[in-house]
Amino acid sequence: MQLTADQVEKYKSDGYVLLEGAFSPEEVHVMRQALKKDQEVQGPHRILEEDGRTVRALYASHTRQSVFDQLSRSDRLLGPATQLLECDLYIHQFKINTKRAFGGDSWAWHQDFIVWRDTDGLPAPRAVNVGVFLSDVTEFNGPVVFLSGSHQRGTVERKARETSRSDQHVDPDDYSMTPAELSQMVEKHPMVSPKAASGSVMLFHPEIIHGSAPNISPFARDLLIITYNDVANAPKPAGEPRPEYVIGRDTTPLVSRSGPLHEAAESRLA
Repeated sequence: MQLTADQVEKYKSDGYVLLEGAFSPEEVHVMRQALKKDQEVQGPHRILEEDGRTVRALYASHTRQSVFDQLSRSDRLLGPATQLLECDLYIHQFKINTKRAFGGDSWAWHQDFIVWRDTDGLPAPRAVNVGVFLSDVTEFNGPVVFLSGSHQRGTVERKARETSRSDQHVDPDDYSMTPAELSQMVEKHPMVSPKAASGSVMLFHPEIIHGSAPNISPFARDLLIITYNDVANAPKPAGEPRPEYVIGRDTTPLVSRSGPLHEAAESRLA
């Protein structure tokens, strides 16, 4: 799978591009079944909402559920990612952000790269986020909102908040943009929100400013995000690296595979 010249240009200018219908309903069903199973696996990779019960995010599902391992190597994701970065890639981070119906919480306005740079020692924004819609994404269920073209500003410098929201990962709240910053930026970078049916794919730059509102609808919003990084751009942490479920340490170049996703006989539970 390759991006067209127009799609590559859109990514470069706007910081994101949407590819509708990349995965079939049958493949989405297999992935949703794996997500349901993985939500029950206990461990620090499982981030909960403030209620202490509802899953907010899951990390490193590709190490526990074989269909997500297949997905991470699919040419439908690796092809466009490699095309944009023009290098060998490995998985820097794999997560699924879940928003339950009637109350899935918001994700603060933020950039990804500054967190990885300051917390993990990532040298440069030589990465790309690839999101897979595991649910239909509409204007009602808390879609991701981008400030179009804001990646061209580079990193908006800030210090992390002294009190972090979670000790399991870095929540965007810890590096969130201020209302004053957002008010000034939207004059040049309009808010846009890609929406599409489940099975669609969204590629976005690690320096684009983005966030999402709470889900007040009766429909869940589950978004899987794989961050592919240049193997020559591996993190160089100043101290003890964060847990491997948050930041991948296997920098072996991925080899893409073609063909449909399928349910394996057994999940590879960690």
